Amino acid sequence: MTSAKIAEFYIASTVKDGGAVLFGIDGEGKLSVRGKVPMPSPGWTEIADGRICAAVTDPEVGEAYAEYSILSGERLFGPVPAEGVSLCHFSKDGDEIWGANYHTGSILHIKGDRTDLRVHEVPRDGELGCDRGRQERPHCHQCLLSPDRRFVLVSDLGLDTIFVYDRDLRPVSKAKVPDGHGPRHGIFSHDGKKLYSLAEMASSLTVFDWDGEKGILTPIETVSFRPELEGTPGFDGLTDAASIVLSPDGRHLWCSNRGTANTIAHLTISEDGRHVSLVSQTPSCGNHPRAMGLVADGKFLAVCNTFADNLTVFRVLPDGELEAVSSIPIPRPSCVNAV
Repeated sequence: MTSAKIAEFYIASTVKDGGAVLFGIDGEGKLSVRGKVPMPSPGWTEIADGRICAAVTDPEVGEAYAEYSILSGERLFGPVPAEGVSLCHFSKDGDEIWGANYHTGSILHIKGDRTDLRVHEVPRDGELGCDRGRQERPHCHQCLLSPDRRFVLVSDLGLDTIFVYDRDLRPVSKAKVPDGHGPRHGIFSHDGKKLYSLAEMASSLTVFDWDGEKGILTPIETVSFRPELEGTPGFDGLTDAASIVLSPDGRHLWCSNRGTANTIAHLTISEDGRHVSLVSQTPSCGNHPRAMGLVADGKFLAVCNTFADNLTVFRVLPDGELEAVSSIPIPRPSCVNAV
């Protein structure tokens, strides 16, 4: 019997009139469209204070940050120009926002009605990675707040470095991933003592100890989650890892591989949180799984297959393995936000 309880979540659709689309999901994983908050080409979204916060492409100011009411869809704040190219991620705390401009390697800081910009430079901030095709300049990919919200961690794919800043973007420390790996997104353990950093170019995961008092990352190990697909027709070795999700119990990680792999890697975490192990790969049931997120209190994993224009939902089994249960069309899905 299908459960009557419906959980809700938003998917950002990056096409011109896509907006943030509200989906419902029942106990069996069946999906339904329940509404939409209009906004121009949202690429990254977060929900905070009854608002959907978004990196958008505004018809008047271009790439920008803006906030919209969940209830009315009215724009409540912005658009604030990104002052860079490819605003791909941001974090918000009160009236402060820190955003990563990928192509221009810069960090946008919004504080009330004031904006500042910090630009990564070579060699002031470090040396470029070894892949000159992909690491030709700094590429800021994520601005992540520390668990106590005292620090901002910026993953720079071009510099193979995670920078730690204070809230005013004053340098505190920095940590490297292996050369040519290209850090993209990180996620803290639930106890706030470890950082799991996903590297896009190598499909690898680096585990760091996090000193929350001093704002210092110390690397422990790096593990590959590349799928073994050699000999598979159409697979050219490109994986382009994208999204990382941590289970509610803190024992499982899921990381997406794009490129010609299109899989979701399942990794387990040791009891002390210091080590990760690759367990399995599950086909994403689409093309280019750019973003993922847990919905319905962690019962399901929603996967945005951006180039396939579809959203796929997987049931999370007790052992952390994934079982595909439903799929629904949506133009260029790019972000998942549980309500």
